[in-house]
Amino acid sequence: MIVPNAQAGEPPAGVEYAHRAIISHRFHRLSIFTWTLIAAPFLAGFLLLRLYAVAVGIVAIAAVAGTLAHDFRRTAARRGKDAALVVFAIVGSLLIFFIILPILDLLFTTPMSGVLKMARDPSVQQALYITLGSALVATAMSLLFGVPLGYVLAREQFTGKAIAEGIVDLPVVIPHTIAGIALLFIFGRAGVLGAPLKEHLNVQIGDSFGGIVAAMLFVSLPFLVNLSRDGFLGIDPRMENVARSLGATRLEAFVRVTLPLAWRSLLSGAVMTWARAISEFGSIAVIAYYPKTINTLLFEWYNFFGYTYTKPLAALLLIVALGIFVLLRATAKLRRTQHDPA
Repeated sequence: MIVPNAQAGEPPAGVEYAHRAIISHRFHRLSIFTWTLIAAPFLAGFLLLRLYAVAVGIVAIAAVAGTLAHDFRRTAARRGKDAALVVFAIVGSLLIFFIILPILDLLFTTPMSGVLKMARDPSVQQALYITLGSALVATAMSLLFGVPLGYVLAREQFTGKAIAEGIVDLPVVIPHTIAGIALLFIFGRAGVLGAPLKEHLNVQIGDSFGGIVAAMLFVSLPFLVNLSRDGFLGIDPRMENVARSLGATRLEAFVRVTLPLAWRSLLSGAVMTWARAISEFGSIAVIAYYPKTINTLLFEWYNFFGYTYTKPLAALLLIVALGIFVLLRATAKLRRTQHDPA
């Protein structure tokens, strides 16, 4: 639509209105809780760390966002807030501040040159490869054994089902060092399985890559089993019954109907399992101190060289962890769209 008497170079009124609507949509949910739970903890953290330039930037961004929100939410601005919710938000902001302060300290007070130097260190690279690789193997084994178990738990009702589900959740509550000792008595050189494997097949699990995988698998398996079970529960069994009524077997219905519908939950469970495996240290240090994972290397350097020397490595690992966290959030968003396509 051409606007009469519009000057050259000026956008049509409809385009300007659309731009304003987009800005309104992005800022219409800004409220006192945004400032209390997001802006205030970050501002306090940067001030405490004496990063005043960043703090000023946060104040400027908050001021601009507040102005935009005020321009497009005059009615909402006049709406009163529940005083109890505001108090709860202030109390909750202390918890958020407690979480982000050490993270901000590592990210913003560690020289990037030291982080890059650590990233180029051969021992760090080897430990990182071992960690990521063993976590990937543990995740693959979780998929191989955990998905069938999750499907059975989702589809069948049987005596002892609660016991089976409780056993799956046990690794979550068992202290990690205890898990490592328990695994050592099974897979160690003199263990129930470790001794015959070493004697007859010359296979050693303790103090090996296999021991790392075993420890990671033990502590991370519940995530994949539970998320796959929840994903299968969200699929109507009648869809499988339709496939079976058309001649498909149970396995064919599972592969062709159920798995494609539950892939988001399986992906979310796999990423959660992989992330949990990467972060494991306690059980690995007991059953397989060698070869060193990145967490074992960090612990050893801290004991020998102190926290100042170890800080760049910790910052590097934090960056890796944040990357994994972004991946987790993305897969979680995908999983939500499975239940809410809109």
